[in-house]
Amino acid sequence: MEGIPEKLKALRNSAAPKVTVRGMAELLGVEPSSYAYYEDPKKFKKPILPFDLAKKIAAILGERGVDTAKVMQLAGLSSSASPAIKAAPTDLEELEVVGTVAAGVWRQQSEIPADERVTMKVGPNPFPGTERFALRLEGLSMNKTILPNSLLECRRIPFGVAELRPGDLVIVQRHNHDLTELTCKRLDVDGGDWILRCESYEPEFQDVIRIGRPSEDAFIDNEISVIGVVLSARQDFVGGRW
Repeated sequence: MEGIPEKLKALRNSAAPKVTVRGMAELLGVEPSSYAYYEDPKKFKKPILPFDLAKKIAAILGERGVDTAKVMQLAGLSSSASPAIKAAPTDLEELEVVGTVAAGVWRQQSEIPADERVTMKVGPNPFPGTERFALRLEGLSMNKTILPNSLLECRRIPFGVAELRPGDLVIVQRHNHDLTELTCKRLDVDGGDWILRCESYEPEFQDVIRIGRPSEDAFIDNEISVIGVVLSARQDFVGGRW
């Protein structure tokens, strides 16, 4: 299965006129070795590209005939230009955006009033028989990966079912006394423990949350539980600008 490095290399090689690794590095204003790192599957093993880097690469390759949406998909973002949105209308489904979730920090669960809700068009469910829901992301503490105000298509993880992997973007719920709080973070493993990471350029959002070693039957630690996995993030961009 192709990872991010292979996909990025293929997109670069599809540009016309062609751009080399050295040429891409010059256009990005970095050393060739710095850019080459992202095309090396032995070195770059993360599930997505940094968002800012993907935007710059998309701008460069977009001028050379490459679909910018395909580049941004490497950063975990889909848009109105993505293949999912180009599907036949009969293949599209609508998810109601029912609430908001804070990026990287805990915030009281907020439900959007019914008369203020919008819908998010999504492609066929990649996991037939499972429930999907949509939320709006707020805040800057995941801005390396997802822009604020993005709409998130999420797959619900039923309580007691362990279907998660390191690298998943997850929606996490915490019961704090009489409050129910939500956040969006990256799930990772450190020393055998499951942790939740922010992905932000802001220095105040660098702390991790340790959720221990959940049993093989449930991803839950005391009052913290993973309730969903982010499948896609979407924004509407005026004039096709990222």
